[in-house]
Amino acid sequence: MRPVLITCGATRNPVDAIRYLSARATGQTGIGLARALRAAGGGPAGAGPLELHVLGSEEASLRAPDLGLEVYGSTRELLARMERWCLANPDGVVVHSAAVGDYERSEAVVRESGKIPSGQDEIVLRLTPTPKIVDRVKDWAPGAFLVSFKAARPGVTLEELEAIARAQAVRTRSDLVFANALDHLGTDVLLVSATVTRRFERREDALTALLATLPV
Repeated sequence: MRPVLITCGATRNPVDAIRYLSARATGQTGIGLARALRAAGGGPAGAGPLELHVLGSEEASLRAPDLGLEVYGSTRELLARMERWCLANPDGVVVHSAAVGDYERSEAVVRESGKIPSGQDEIVLRLTPTPKIVDRVKDWAPGAFLVSFKAARPGVTLEELEAIARAQAVRTRSDLVFANALDHLGTDVLLVSATVTRRFERREDALTALLATLPV
C-alpha cells in the first residue's frame, strides 16, 4: 500500500505577535477524505494497513481530534512538514487540499515588530510572496501521485475553469486537479487529469470519484 498524506485547513501567516493572515477554510474537505480512507482501510482487502498522515490547521485539529493531525501554522511551517514527509515517502500519495496563504510579512519584520499598537488611524503592511508549496512536491517526491486543488475566482465559466485547472496541472505536475469556483463551491466541480476532464454537479460526487481514483 502506498502511504498517503492529506493536508487540510488554512495557514496562518504572522502579522505581529498576536495577529495573522489567513483564509476562510475549515479543513472539512481534507478531514472528510481522511475519514473515508480510514473507514475503507485505504485499499483492497489483504493489502495491509493504511499508512495515513494528516497535516492540519489548528481549526482542523479541533474539528477532527480522532485523526491525530500534525498541526501546522504558517505557510513555511506547512512547507517544512510536507517536505519532510515527501522526502521520506517519494512514492506516496499527496492530497494537498490545504488553503495556503500566498503572502506573508518578512520574517525579520515579524520578529522585530512585536505587537502593532492599537488605536492607529492607519496601518500599512508590506507583504511578500510565500513559496509555492505545490510546485515543489514533485521535486521532493518524483514518484508521488499528486492531487492539487484550485478554487477559481467567482464568475468563471466551466471552460475557463478547465483551462485554469489544466494550467495548474502542467505547472505543478499534478496527476489530478480538483477545481471549482469560489461562488459555486458545492456544485460544478471538475476533476482534471492529463487527458480527461470529468464534471460533477455535486461536490460530494466529485469527492467520491476522487477517492476512487487514488492509487492506494
